[in-house]
Amino acid sequence: MIGVPVEHKLAMACEQRLGRMVDVASTFNLHRIASPAGNFRPRKSTRLVAALTEDDLCLLEFRYRVVGFEVGAALCRFPRRRLVSQWRHRPWAWPAVWRVDLSWPELATYVEGSLIGGDDADRIMGLLAADEFEAADAAGAVGGEELCE
Repeated sequence: MIGVPVEHKLAMACEQRLGRMVDVASTFNLHRIASPAGNFRPRKSTRLVAALTEDDLCLLEFRYRVVGFEVGAALCRFPRRRLVSQWRHRPWAWPAVWRVDLSWPELATYVEGSLIGGDDADRIMGLLAADEFEAADAAGAVGGEELCE
Protein backbone atom coordinates (compact mmCIF):
# COMPACT_ATOMS: atom_id res chain seq x y z
CA MET A 1 0.00 0.00 0.00
CA ILE A 2 1.28 3.46 -0.89
CA GLY A 3 1.11 6.02 1.90
CA VAL A 4 -0.49 9.41 1.42
CA PRO A 5 1.57 12.37 2.68
CA VAL A 6 0.20 14.01 5.83
CA GLU A 7 -0.62 17.34 4.16
CA HIS A 8 -2.72 15.53 1.54
CA LYS A 9 -4.60 13.64 4.25
CA LEU A 10 -5.27 16.95 5.99
CA ALA A 11 -6.53 18.53 2.76
CA MET A 12 -8.77 15.50 2.11
CA ALA A 13 -10.20 15.70 5.64
CA CYS A 14 -10.93 19.41 5.11
CA GLU A 15 -12.60 18.65 1.77
CA GLN A 16 -14.89 16.14 3.47
CA ARG A 17 -15.76 18.64 6.20
CA LEU A 18 -16.31 21.63 3.88
CA GLY A 19 -17.91 19.75 1.00
CA ARG A 20 -15.71 21.42 -1.63
CA MET A 21 -12.25 21.15 -3.14
CA VAL A 22 -9.34 22.36 -1.00
CA ASP A 23 -6.17 23.56 -2.75
CA VAL A 24 -3.97 23.19 0.33
CA ALA A 25 -4.36 22.83 4.09
CA SER A 26 -1.92 23.37 6.94
CA THR A 27 -2.03 23.49 10.71
CA PHE A 28 -2.29 27.06 11.95
CA ASN A 29 -1.63 28.35 15.47
CA LEU A 30 -4.11 31.17 16.09
CA HIS A 31 -2.86 34.02 18.28
CA ARG A 32 -5.51 36.68 17.68
CA ILE A 33 -8.58 37.64 15.65
CA ALA A 34 -9.91 41.21 15.63
CA SER A 35 -13.08 42.26 13.81
CA PRO A 36 -16.04 44.61 14.25
CA ALA A 37 -17.90 41.69 15.87
CA GLY A 38 -15.27 41.47 18.62
CA ASN A 39 -11.75 40.48 19.54
CA PHE A 40 -10.48 37.02 20.42
CA ARG A 41 -7.07 36.45 21.96
CA PRO A 42 -6.68 33.04 23.61
CA ARG A 43 -4.29 32.72 26.57
CA LYS A 44 -2.50 29.92 24.75
CA SER A 45 -2.38 29.77 20.95
CA THR A 46 -5.16 27.60 19.53
CA ARG A 47 -4.25 25.00 16.93
CA LEU A 48 -6.55 25.12 13.90
CA VAL A 49 -6.36 24.16 10.23
CA ALA A 50 -6.06 26.84 7.55
CA ALA A 51 -7.60 25.51 4.33
CA LEU A 52 -7.53 27.35 1.00
CA THR A 53 -10.40 26.71 -1.39
CA GLU A 54 -10.81 28.40 -4.75
CA ASP A 55 -12.53 31.46 -3.26
CA ASP A 56 -12.06 31.27 0.53
CA LEU A 57 -9.64 30.85 3.38
CA CYS A 58 -11.29 28.70 6.05
CA LEU A 59 -10.19 28.09 9.63
CA LEU A 60 -11.35 24.73 10.99
CA GLU A 61 -11.11 23.00 14.35
CA PHE A 62 -8.18 20.59 14.66
CA ARG A 63 -7.50 17.85 17.19
CA TYR A 64 -4.20 15.98 17.06
CA ARG A 65 -3.97 12.54 18.60
CA VAL A 66 -1.17 10.00 18.85
CA VAL A 67 -2.83 7.75 16.26
CA GLY A 68 -3.97 10.52 13.91
CA PHE A 69 -5.93 13.73 13.76
CA GLU A 70 -9.49 14.96 13.47
CA VAL A 71 -10.78 17.99 11.60
CA GLY A 72 -13.84 19.57 13.15
CA ALA A 73 -16.27 22.32 12.22
CA ALA A 74 -15.43 25.36 10.15
CA LEU A 75 -15.01 28.29 12.54
CA CYS A 76 -14.35 31.14 10.08
CA ARG A 77 -14.54 31.67 6.34
CA PHE A 78 -12.80 34.66 4.79
CA PRO A 79 -12.61 35.65 1.10
CA ARG A 80 -9.26 35.14 -0.62
CA ARG A 81 -9.84 38.25 -2.67
CA ARG A 82 -8.74 41.56 -1.13
CA LEU A 83 -6.64 39.72 1.46
CA VAL A 84 -3.45 41.47 2.52
CA SER A 85 -0.91 39.08 4.02
CA GLN A 86 2.47 39.47 5.65
CA TRP A 87 4.83 36.59 6.39
CA ARG A 88 7.89 36.72 8.63
CA HIS A 89 10.37 33.86 8.93
CA ARG A 90 11.52 33.23 12.51
CA PRO A 91 14.02 30.34 12.56
CA TRP A 92 14.34 30.48 16.37
CA ALA A 93 10.61 29.74 16.82
CA TRP A 94 10.82 26.13 15.62
CA PRO A 95 8.55 24.38 14.60
CA ALA A 96 6.15 27.29 13.93
CA VAL A 97 8.73 29.33 12.01
CA TRP A 98 6.33 31.47 9.93
CA ARG A 99 4.61 34.39 11.65
CA VAL A 100 1.43 35.25 9.73
CA ASP A 101 -0.57 38.48 9.63
CA LEU A 102 -3.72 38.35 7.51
CA SER A 103 -6.00 41.34 7.10
CA TRP A 104 -9.07 42.29 5.12
CA PRO A 105 -9.23 46.11 5.21
CA GLU A 106 -12.72 46.22 3.68
CA LEU A 107 -14.02 43.88 6.39
CA ALA A 108 -11.94 45.57 9.14
CA THR A 109 -10.75 42.09 10.14
CA TYR A 110 -7.29 40.96 11.25
CA VAL A 111 -5.96 37.45 11.96
CA GLU A 112 -2.58 36.79 13.58
CA GLY A 113 -0.97 33.38 13.93
CA SER A 114 1.90 31.10 12.97
CA LEU A 115 2.51 28.20 10.59
CA ILE A 116 4.84 25.24 10.84
CA GLY A 117 7.35 25.37 7.99
CA GLY A 118 6.94 22.84 5.19
CA ASP A 119 5.60 22.25 1.71
CA ASP A 120 2.00 23.05 2.63
CA ALA A 121 2.95 26.34 4.33
CA ASP A 122 5.05 27.29 1.30
CA ARG A 123 2.14 26.53 -1.01
CA ILE A 124 -0.31 28.61 1.06
CA MET A 125 2.11 31.56 1.02
CA GLY A 126 2.65 31.19 -2.73
CA LEU A 127 -1.06 31.02 -3.58
CA LEU A 128 -1.92 34.02 -1.40
CA ALA A 129 0.99 36.01 -2.84
CA ALA A 130 -0.21 35.16 -6.35
CA ASP A 131 -3.71 36.38 -5.42
CA GLU A 132 -2.27 39.69 -4.17
CA PHE A 133 -0.14 40.06 -7.30
CA GLU A 134 -3.15 39.44 -9.58
CA ALA A 135 -5.19 42.02 -7.66
CA ALA A 136 -2.39 44.59 -7.88
CA ASP A 137 -1.85 43.83 -11.58
CA ALA A 138 -5.59 44.22 -12.29
CA ALA A 139 -5.67 47.51 -10.38
CA GLY A 140 -2.61 48.71 -12.32
CA ALA A 141 -4.20 47.73 -15.63
CA VAL A 142 -7.36 49.65 -14.78
CA GLY A 143 -5.34 52.68 -13.71
CA GLY A 144 -3.19 52.46 -16.86
CA GLU A 145 -6.24 52.45 -19.12
CA GLU A 146 -7.53 55.61 -17.48
CA LEU A 147 -4.24 57.40 -18.07
CA CYS A 148 -4.19 56.45 -21.77
CA GLU A 149 -7.63 57.85 -22.48
